[in-house]
Amino acid sequence: MRVLSIFIVIILAACGGDSRPPSVVMHGQSDGFGSRGVHVVQRGDTLSSISERYEMRFNDVAYMNDLRAPYVLAIGQRLKLPPPKEYRVRGGDTLYLISYMFDLEVEAIARVNAISDPLALRIGRVLELPSVASPSRERFEVQPSDKPVRQAEGAVKPSSKPRERVSKVEVKTPKRSSSKFMQPVRGRILSGYGPKANGLHNDGINIAAARGTPVGAAENGVVVYAGNGLKGSGNLVLVRHEDRWMSAYAHLDRIDVANGQVLKRGQKLGTVGSTGAVREPQLHFEIRRGTKALNPTPYLQ
Repeated sequence: MRVLSIFIVIILAACGGDSRPPSVVMHGQSDGFGSRGVHVVQRGDTLSSISERYEMRFNDVAYMNDLRAPYVLAIGQRLKLPPPKEYRVRGGDTLYLISYMFDLEVEAIARVNAISDPLALRIGRVLELPSVASPSRERFEVQPSDKPVRQAEGAVKPSSKPRERVSKVEVKTPKRSSSKFMQPVRGRILSGYGPKANGLHNDGINIAAARGTPVGAAENGVVVYAGNGLKGSGNLVLVRHEDRWMSAYAHLDRIDVANGQVLKRGQKLGTVGSTGAVREPQLHFEIRRGTKALNPTPYLQ
């Protein structure tokens, strides 16, 4: 896998009358997994104008903030911003990394863009990002009462009807048990971290082990992806850890965990296999901080 190098910058609008420069949020870089940008409502804002400013779907902005007609906003209110409608592929991107950045399903992005090979992403290609709103719920529509903000009107009351979020892992991340990670499986290093031939780059390490060898979670965490949506990785498990850390386990023969499951350090999450773009049983293991891939070796004990 190549190193992810995408920084989606979202500017936060200052509150009415505040002349200070607006804050900047790095999409996916702030504290918290799947962190998104936030817009602070100013005088004159409407949900329509905010959606147009950030080139986002009106439906998605409303859905992310549990808003319904007449979409009354209050000055100073913080609105969570969903992913944009489109994303232009950059060097080092993979379909999974894009899905991780925007907290979307790999399969959903592949489906709306008719992608049969998730690894074949051309730099510069514009991908349509799927809506975050559930297709099963009623659609939002722009109403004539989508009025500009005139004064602070208090917090907007969310609908009392619960709304189901789709493909979101919102389980609280457990505390870490150690400052270092456990090596998930013991074996010979087939490929270390760093540049390889033909301009490739290994974002982790590949560890040889017998097929069926148990693979343990490197640290306490929450499963945020368990599947085979990225063909080159085969059966893949991603675990979110405290303080924006993440670990990845690829080429598994079997996956024994599910999305949203809380894991303890050393708990079995699958077995070593040769699924994906490898010929012999092995585990591809990565450690990331935010979206940056790090050499796992110094972080293991």
